[in-house]
Amino acid sequence: MAPSFPPTDDADAIQRQMREVRAELRDDVKELAASARDMADWTNYVRAYPWLCVGAALAAGFLIVPQRSVVIKPDAEGLVELARRHKLVVKMEEKPKSKQRAGLFGQLLGMAASMILQRGAAVVSEQMSQAFQRGGVARHNGHHGATP
Repeated sequence: MAPSFPPTDDADAIQRQMREVRAELRDDVKELAASARDMADWTNYVRAYPWLCVGAALAAGFLIVPQRSVVIKPDAEGLVELARRHKLVVKMEEKPKSKQRAGLFGQLLGMAASMILQRGAAVVSEQMSQAFQRGGVARHNGHHGATP
């Protein structure tokens, strides 16, 4: 028995249907890509739901920003009680006032020494620049100790 082939009219109809399906598929893919682009664009959501976006931004900011630290300023009795509970030993030492004065005197002495050194460096620099402008060290004529 010989294989039967469908008539050419059926083949043409199938090919036409396939072309239509491909064209529709191409249009569907383009439409899907455009829809995906719109879904990924955040500005569309801001235009469509502005108040919801503002609320979401405020909530995100509230969650991201750290809370303020709580500063506790206990009195002396509270510190003593806290130290006793945790078995801490606190030694309070006062610095002698003479050392503080010596510290101030030392700072003033250091500033004065710094100013003297800076002025000395300026004088040396000025002397060297004047020596280079005059021609520097005396020129030798080849004999020791003699200048032209």
